[in-house]
Amino acid sequence: MTKEYSGLARIYDYLVSGVDFDGWIDYVEALLSRFDLQAASIADIACGTGNTVFPFARRGYKTVGVDISGAMLDLARAKAQALNLDVSFIKQDMRKLMLPEQVDLITCFHDGLNYLLDITDIKQTFRQVNDNLRPGGTFIFDLNRVTWLAGSDNSPVLVDDDDMTLFWESEYVQASEIWTIKLTAFVREGNIYHKCTEIHQEKGYHPIEIVASLADTGFNILGSFNAFSFAPADNSSVRHFYVAQKM
Repeated sequence: MTKEYSGLARIYDYLVSGVDFDGWIDYVEALLSRFDLQAASIADIACGTGNTVFPFARRGYKTVGVDISGAMLDLARAKAQALNLDVSFIKQDMRKLMLPEQVDLITCFHDGLNYLLDITDIKQTFRQVNDNLRPGGTFIFDLNRVTWLAGSDNSPVLVDDDDMTLFWESEYVQASEIWTIKLTAFVREGNIYHKCTEIHQEKGYHPIEIVASLADTGFNILGSFNAFSFAPADNSSVRHFYVAQKM
């Protein structure tokens, strides 16, 4: 995960326009409450253009957003200023996470960890997260179960809007459990259309790998759940959430 995905920054907010980000943070707070955990400060890694950061800031958390993409963070800073929200943003690779100070809660959402294509990178990120949490701090993250794509239709998708045309091609390779997405977009800015093309890849991980990796990097796993529920993680959900506490 060394790419900055500057092209995606132009269209990211369009792609996630239907997501209820406040609902995601409601769920995080419900998970904290379920395990009687407290948090006043938070860092959201792979924060993109800040959509998962802003609900935390509005609720009074001391908030930091971290992303590898400078273009994404430029948009996030502009949005935070427009919303009059006090949020710090840091450009970093999550595998080398180094916050100005330890925090109570670190989150990573929307497949951020799936972009790490090797379990050694997952473990390295977990170690860095652990180092940047206060004693007893909490790590809450999701992983996309890309294996559900094995039986899905990966036909190309064309989206044509007033200010953007997007062509989406994808392929899932079951042997490697890697999902490859090629995005080609023409984005209108004034009277000019800018073309951007990017390749994105996500890796599927089995829960047993994630649980073992958390244990190996100094975490006690408190629970894993089907997305937005308290049902134990199983194959009925395309996304799993994990709650882990620094030992």
